Amino acid sequence: MVAKIRTISRLTAAAATVYLASPPAIADDTGFYVGANVGRVLRTYRLTDLDNGVITAFGGTNSGLVLSSTSLRKDRVMWTADVGYMASRNFAIEASYLHLGSLAYSSSGTLTPSGGSTTSAVSSNLDIKSRGPALAVLGVLPMSNWWEIDARLGAYEGKTTTTYTTTVDVNTRSGTLSKTSTSILAGLGTALTVSSHCNLRVDYMRLESLKEQALSRSFNVDLVTAGVVFVF
Repeated sequence: MVAKIRTISRLTAAAATVYLASPPAIADDTGFYVGANVGRVLRTYRLTDLDNGVITAFGGTNSGLVLSSTSLRKDRVMWTADVGYMASRNFAIEASYLHLGSLAYSSSGTLTPSGGSTTSAVSSNLDIKSRGPALAVLGVLPMSNWWEIDARLGAYEGKTTTTYTTTVDVNTRSGTLSKTSTSILAGLGTALTVSSHCNLRVDYMRLESLKEQALSRSFNVDLVTAGVVFVF
């Protein structure tokens, strides 16, 4: 019995020695990688911005337009796809495609032209979407063999498309307008290594001053994503 206990003790000690001598599997220091992320838009166009944009489109505060009802519905789910290259353990360059979801705006009210006696019923509906490529550099700070944090800075070439319908009494106008603009992209993230070829990561990003054509407005986007990265 004593001999058996000693044998088990020796095997346990040997296993512990092997484990302590073997660091956790870490991703390669350099090479290409691809990733996919899904996330949520935290902040984008505000309802008051869209209300002011509609009033301006009708001629401003002196136009006689009074909005009696407005609403904003946001599809906050968004996704990105990435391909990048780790030049070193601390530096990477990454190209992405971002789809920022959509938002739907509607308003109704009355329009009474200055000096006029006729009041018209007015309604507006807009569907706004933004998507496009992005390019960024990443600075990576390893915290351990399996955990790292990073910061990114780059640019987003976003195409913002607005489909609109405006009705004044029985007269309806509709169409689609698009505007492509370059916006600053900045973010912070963290990643956990689960194998030598796979990381799980979470990111926060901000896009500055995306331009929208129909209402001649700019807006910012804050978003958070979670995804997986495969390292070659």
